Amino acid sequence: MNDLDDIETLFRRNYTAMHRLAAMFLHDNALASDVVQDVFHTLLSGTPSSATTTAYLLSCVKNRCLNRLRDMDTRDRIRRLIALDAEPDTDDMPDEERIEAINKTIATDLPPQCRRVVELRFRDGLQYKEIAEELGISETAVYKHLRKGIETLRNKMTENG
Repeated sequence: MNDLDDIETLFRRNYTAMHRLAAMFLHDNALASDVVQDVFHTLLSGTPSSATTTAYLLSCVKNRCLNRLRDMDTRDRIRRLIALDAEPDTDDMPDEERIEAINKTIATDLPPQCRRVVELRFRDGLQYKEIAEELGISETAVYKHLRKGIETLRNKMTENG
């Protein structure tokens, strides 16, 4: 399968489906394009023997996406999904009233499990793994609870100015 015309035909027929699958896994169009290009680069280098079906190509994309996700640490995933300021402005620290509003939102607007995760992370400074062990949940669940908590806080703070 090193014939360039055959690979180009495969590319044209399958790129859209492969990119859609990769974007679904990675939530990032640029990374999705990279993964699909990696698969076709592998085809061009002659690594696979004769597997040229759509199912093979989609399996390659899925596996490469899973490898990328595995290799990313949790903080990278959070940075990709939640736009946090890279450098916090120390002059713009919240005043006592703002801190009180944040604590009230955490106490009243978050579900109990989500509230506990947010408190352990930001009040107690525990790492994801430590929170997961303490609460008997997965690190992925910790990540999801933190994401929900941060989104809720942002929405409430934006509403209140």
